[in-house]
Amino acid sequence: MKPTKMRNKQIYRATNQVVNKQISAPLSKDLRNKYSRRSVRIMVDDTAKVIRGEYKGIAGKVSKISTNNSSIAIEGNKKEKLKGDKIDVYIHSSNVIVTSLNTDDKWRIKILEKKPKSKIKSMKADVKKKDDVKSAAKKKDDVKSAAKKKDDVKSAAKKKDDVKSAAKKKDDVKSAAKKKDDVKKSEKK
Repeated sequence: MKPTKMRNKQIYRATNQVVNKQISAPLSKDLRNKYSRRSVRIMVDDTAKVIRGEYKGIAGKVSKISTNNSSIAIEGNKKEKLKGDKIDVYIHSSNVIVTSLNTDDKWRIKILEKKPKSKIKSMKADVKKKDDVKSAAKKKDDVKSAAKKKDDVKSAAKKKDDVKSAAKKKDDVKSAAKKKDDVKKSEKK
C-alpha cells in the first residue's frame, strides 16, 4: 500500500477511538513522576502550556478541543478578526505540555494511577533482587555466626586445656618438691 494511502487511513479516515488518542500531550515532569506516564489525553479544564510555535509561553485552561485538527483552544488566547470579532486560536496538541489535570473524572484518575505493566514487572524484579540480597546477607551472617561459635568452642577448649595444663604443672611442681623432700630425707638417713 502506498504511503499516502496509509497516512490517510491513520490520520484522516481514522476511527473516533484513534482520533481521541491522537489528541494527547506530554505531561510536565512533576506529573510524569506522580503518574509514571509520559503523555495523557487532553480534556477540557486541564491546564496546558504552549511550548512551541507563535504562542510559546502562553498557559491556561483548555476551553475547547477540536478532534478534526487534533488541536485545542486555551482560555484567553484569542485572535481579532478584521470586523472586530474575537475568535479562539487553536494550537496543535503536540505543541503543548499539560501542567495540571482536571480531576473531576474519577475514572480518568483511576486509570492514571494504575501502574503500567512494565513498571509492575520492574517493581517485582526489584523486590526479588532485594530478597536475594537479604537472603545472601542472612547466609553470610549465619556463616559468620557459625564461625564465631566454632571459635568460641575452640577458645573454651583452649581455656580448659590451659586450666588442665596449669593443674598438671602444679601437680608436677608438687611431685617434684615431694621427690626433693624424699631425696633429702633419704640422704639424712
